[in-house]
Amino acid sequence: MKVAVIGGDRRAVLLAGLLQRDGERLQSFALERAELPEEIPRAEHLQAALYGADAVLLPLPVEKGGLLNAPYARLPCRTEEVMDALWPGQIVFGGMFSERLRQQAVSQGLLPVDWMRRPGFVIGNAALTAEGAVGLLLQESERSLCGSSVLVSGFGRIGRLLAVKLKALGAAVTVAARREESRAEAEARGYTALPFDTLSGGFDYVVNTVPERVLGEAFLCCLPETALLLELASAPGGYDRNLAENLGLRCLAAPGLPGRSAPQSAAELLRREFRRAMKEERE
Repeated sequence: MKVAVIGGDRRAVLLAGLLQRDGERLQSFALERAELPEEIPRAEHLQAALYGADAVLLPLPVEKGGLLNAPYARLPCRTEEVMDALWPGQIVFGGMFSERLRQQAVSQGLLPVDWMRRPGFVIGNAALTAEGAVGLLLQESERSLCGSSVLVSGFGRIGRLLAVKLKALGAAVTVAARREESRAEAEARGYTALPFDTLSGGFDYVVNTVPERVLGEAFLCCLPETALLLELASAPGGYDRNLAENLGLRCLAAPGLPGRSAPQSAAELLRREFRRAMKEERE
């Protein structure tokens, strides 16, 4: 099988190496500055990389600001340019396809596969994200998590796993969630649970997992200056970072954290889901 790896971060680089060792025929593009195995060709032109490919691996997320998410590329590349060069019938993998890209793919006769719509990947990625978040908090703060007060904003897959890990380290965990059912579940697991509109300050750490502005100005103003805020969600994020920084709060943004904290494990997860998806397509 021929596989084209187009752009991406460290996860894409390591995934390409794994697939090459599995015996797949690889082509790459927009990875010119990456440390790829010598056996993987670096196509000079996008069309050359895509020609004859059974599967095309786009980044996770696919794009940033209309450009292909390709930090190792020599030159920026428009996402539309990549989509227009794809061939009907190709299976196209990527993360967080916009509705615009999804519709374009279908209209071109492509078979889009979004990593973030595959339960196996989503759950595995959530576990890696939660682990990476704990590591980042420990790395970036002089305060121990044990005995600290931590707010977990959101109680989805990542929020649930993160709360478990934080509590195991001795943190006092408060969960903020919009749905009453989520708050009831959090309380049943031994956490304090509150709706967003009743939050007040006093937290040593705030970790947001909600990709919407759920933490307002009043809440940010109540936080102590020593608080550390970690953003795990994609844009627009759960709070106004500029406002938080103007208030003297320290903010960290880490969307796509597994690509930084555990790229090898993230690549192995992608390989597993790639194999499963290709098997499903054949069947």
